[in-house]
Amino acid sequence: MARSTPAPRVLVLGGSGFVGRHVSAAFLARGWEVHGWSRRAQGAAGVTARAVDLVRAAPGRLADELAALAPQVVVNAAGAVWGASDAEMADANEDAVARFVAAVRAVPAPGAPAPRLVQLGSVHEHAAATVYGRTKAAATACVTEAGGTVLRLPNLLGPGMPEGSFLGGVAARLARAARTGEPVTVTVTVTALARRERREFLDVRDAADAVLAAAGPPAAPRVRGRALDLGTGRPVGVRELLDTLIRLSGVPARVEERLPEPGRTPPGGLSGLGRGPSHEVAGELLGWRAVRGPEESLRGLWEAVAGASSGPRAAGERSASGGRATG
Repeated sequence: MARSTPAPRVLVLGGSGFVGRHVSAAFLARGWEVHGWSRRAQGAAGVTARAVDLVRAAPGRLADELAALAPQVVVNAAGAVWGASDAEMADANEDAVARFVAAVRAVPAPGAPAPRLVQLGSVHEHAAATVYGRTKAAATACVTEAGGTVLRLPNLLGPGMPEGSFLGGVAARLARAARTGEPVTVTVTVTALARRERREFLDVRDAADAVLAAAGPPAAPRVRGRALDLGTGRPVGVRELLDTLIRLSGVPARVEERLPEPGRTPPGGLSGLGRGPSHEVAGELLGWRAVRGPEESLRGLWEAVAGASSGPRAAGERSASGGRATG
């Protein structure tokens, strides 16, 4: 009897996070053996989870862990985002990546290939106007120099968005509103630029499909040592997304707009974002394109939040909450 070919193995760093969970699901759906590392050993069904703190782990331990696991592909979906301190961003987005790249290089035995590395970057690297953008740009330089691939992500939408994000927080408050029946007010911080600005938002599931494409043939050889921008080519306004989310929820929420405090930029860097290479380059090299529009992404977000709600009222009923979301 012929032996079956073992499933290819992928390690997802930050596998318990918003993006990491979707990346893991995409690989599982294609028959990969999926392992996830995060600060806590958490993972979805089918993922082998292990607690590894990339910020604090010694490089030698990382190399030993990698050698024992022997993944064909490593995807880095870990890092610090908005709300973290400058030091935390430097540790998680730059220093940890440099140490992990060193560990990857130390893993192969003579004649054995090193695991392919796919780093999730950010389009904010182009402006480098924030610590976040600068630390992500430094990580991109480190990964591409080592022959890895970087996929720069725009703003993401979809199921599982954390409450710490603006739309994720609004969705959570609307879900609570569906249980309590009290009025909800969403307060939005705006600037003159943000009022007219339209930006790209990519469904997190489309992003995960791009990672999957970058990890294997035929795209992997074409994208080695490259940094690519993912996108949709269909920019949309933040207020438009907010109004759509409220409509999908069925909750009669009131929206208030206010100016930011002097000298303060709204979270997420709504201004000063530079333009990078066209997303069409990534699509051509990866054989990939975004297929989900903003409404489908927001519907997925709302259904996930409402489905997790255990209140007596069904999701989408005309009820409201006394919570106040601020963006």
